[in-house]
Amino acid sequence: MFGASFVTLLLLRGTSAALQAVSHTRRSVEPFGFFNNNTIYQTSGNQSITYPRFAEAQDGTIFATASLSGPSPSYFPIFESKDGGASWKWISNITDTQNGWGLSAQPALAELTEPLGGFEAGTILASGNSWSKNGTRIDLYASTDQARSWKFVSHVAEGGPPNTTNGATPIWEPYLLTYNHSLVCYYSDQRDPKHGQKLAHQVSKDLINWDPPVDDVAYDEYIARPGMTVVAWIPPISKWILVHEFPRGNSSSYGVNYPVYYRLADSPLDFRLSEGLPIVINNNTAPNASPYVVWSPSGGTPNGTIVVSDADRGVVYTNRFGGATDAWEEHATPAGATYSRAIHILKDHPDHLMIFGGETFDDFGKGLLTPFTATVVNLTEILAN
Repeated sequence: MFGASFVTLLLLRGTSAALQAVSHTRRSVEPFGFFNNNTIYQTSGNQSITYPRFAEAQDGTIFATASLSGPSPSYFPIFESKDGGASWKWISNITDTQNGWGLSAQPALAELTEPLGGFEAGTILASGNSWSKNGTRIDLYASTDQARSWKFVSHVAEGGPPNTTNGATPIWEPYLLTYNHSLVCYYSDQRDPKHGQKLAHQVSKDLINWDPPVDDVAYDEYIARPGMTVVAWIPPISKWILVHEFPRGNSSSYGVNYPVYYRLADSPLDFRLSEGLPIVINNNTAPNASPYVVWSPSGGTPNGTIVVSDADRGVVYTNRFGGATDAWEEHATPAGATYSRAIHILKDHPDHLMIFGGETFDDFGKGLLTPFTATVVNLTEILAN
């Protein structure tokens, strides 16, 4: 969900004070415990924070970022937690060093799990959308010192200026995945005249050169606008899952205008061969907009649990039957709704579901000073409720 009004607000936001280094530790928050709305960063001035993203390193360190509006030129602040989200500190900013446009929105983070393109395993990769009236660009940056400093690596793709009108040609919403000795960059693509928007990916084996785009989700109906790719691996069924929002003009499905769909595939490069399936709960309700998906071995079944979040509600949507269309459930959490809310399962704590918080789409630009937060809930317990 990336409305024209949101784009305009981001383009027009004025300069604000630079982000200050922060470190939040609350005595009531235990390391690797469960807690609600723990502050990562408190916005100030004319700042708004949305679209949280993260990467968990092999040693359990969590790096978190978000789209921070207010500063001009814009950048992505990076925060670090070494205790499961109980305490956080600011460690760096990723800045646009190539375009002079700033890093406007839609950050993405990933860790290299093997050497690639001259970078060692453990390198933190970052991407995002840099835009101006001249275009949109998805660029790749890398950090070899645990996200303390950043180096430009390559331009992934470029489109027209930010404009969500069908017929415009921007690109949006990168998502990074390391796979098969390569880096995959997924994104939403308006450049094809046959589609108002489609989902595509590009692959690089050296982080410099990128193969041509390959479609992941493209519908014959021109006004269909699948968007906001997120991908996860489901080991028990040996499948990959891709989730996306699926607006079609002003149409509504189960009371929502941005219904969430998913695809299952043997390879994360072959989603174009799979059928798109809607997430529907009890043939009655559905998640709405900017989905995120993770998998946990917890859940009491051989298949573990697929967990999906949306932008509009605090609940999560779960499936303990390998993605069966009639097996989706809805479960309450204490976390609030957030525009493009991200969720995460801690690697060494599979019942710890982390939910990142920020501002909602509807509240963006109202000066509410909503903080960037992390909530960690017990997945086993919320499944039992």
